Amino acid sequence: MVVRSKSELQPITNSWLRGFRAVYNKELVRHFGNKRFLSQLVLWCAISASPAIGLTFGGSTELPIVRGTSLLTLFLWLGTVPMSIGTIILTQGAIIEEKMTQTLLWICSKPLSRPALIMGKFAGYAVFLGSIVLGVPALITYITAIIYGLPLLTFLPGFLISLLMIYLLLLFLLALTLMLGACFNHIGTVTAIAFFVYVGGASLNSNQQLQKIEPYTFSALQRYAVEIVSGRFHPEAWIAMGTTLLLTILFLLIAFWQMERYEL
Repeated sequence: MVVRSKSELQPITNSWLRGFRAVYNKELVRHFGNKRFLSQLVLWCAISASPAIGLTFGGSTELPIVRGTSLLTLFLWLGTVPMSIGTIILTQGAIIEEKMTQTLLWICSKPLSRPALIMGKFAGYAVFLGSIVLGVPALITYITAIIYGLPLLTFLPGFLISLLMIYLLLLFLLALTLMLGACFNHIGTVTAIAFFVYVGGASLNSNQQLQKIEPYTFSALQRYAVEIVSGRFHPEAWIAMGTTLLLTILFLLIAFWQMERYEL
């Protein structure tokens, strides 16, 4: 006689995000679970916010509102480049290191889908980039601009839209680097291609044929962000944001596909 237990094992679902929360929580603990994030916070404030504040600090004869907007535009102009480069450097080994240390073999032996691994890392890094790399330096910069005499709410909507554009650029580079990590097995290759894409996009204006498409690409987001704070908005900015978002999604889909094909 066979006795059946009332409590049956639950089958593992075939959801493509199976195990996402475990990977996401692991990334959050790695980024914020110790006091190391404080040193990262100080570093990014020094790299992104300090140059703009230093250039506008002192006995300036400009009107307070001009001085405040100058600080915001300098932050967006000078700070975006190191933030973009830093995003590539921070994430270049996100997938490669899992392959090199054989932890990918252990991870994929668990009830975890491979797309969930990519999405968990993407979400974890996105939180870190949005808070530590961009968010806090931007907050310090805006508070300093208010101290300079900038009206509290007048420029806030434009500055938030500008930050959204910069954040989208960072997410684009994050997705690009994760995709390259899924496709290649060497950190040097991932870093070189990611820098080539970033520098190549920034160099579109140097070519007469390619400069016609530059306003609709990710490379124009930094310029649009600066112009919005200055009171100018170009309709092409919406197209640039849309194409950057679509490319970000495409990079993630390619990373999913490549990870499914990866032989452990």
